[in-house]
Amino acid sequence: MTNTDDEYKKIKSLHESAKLTREGGNPIVLLPQARFQSAGREIQMDLLLYPAAHGGYPTRLFFERQIEGRGNNWKQYCVVGRHWWACSWGGIEADMSWPGMLCAHLRAVE
Repeated sequence: MTNTDDEYKKIKSLHESAKLTREGGNPIVLLPQARFQSAGREIQMDLLLYPAAHGGYPTRLFFERQIEGRGNNWKQYCVVGRHWWACSWGGIEADMSWPGMLCAHLRAVE
């Protein structure tokens, strides 16, 4: 089990505008206009890191929109009152650090 405050500080050090919220008692981190690499190009969009079980996976990373040609089996979800997309990508356990978790999830769309 991770310490929410410590993990949030780590994410804030990487993405200054990160916002911590909760849904169903679980911490969730909104990463507005996050920048990351996908298919050799830089993408910028809102991301939502869900460091707890959701939709049959131990953790999830939700994307503002699908990334064409990347990720498998995209599915839409409503989380914190907003529609998000997530692809099928597992094995990212909840006991990882949040920055490590974020990086591991982003490998799905490299």
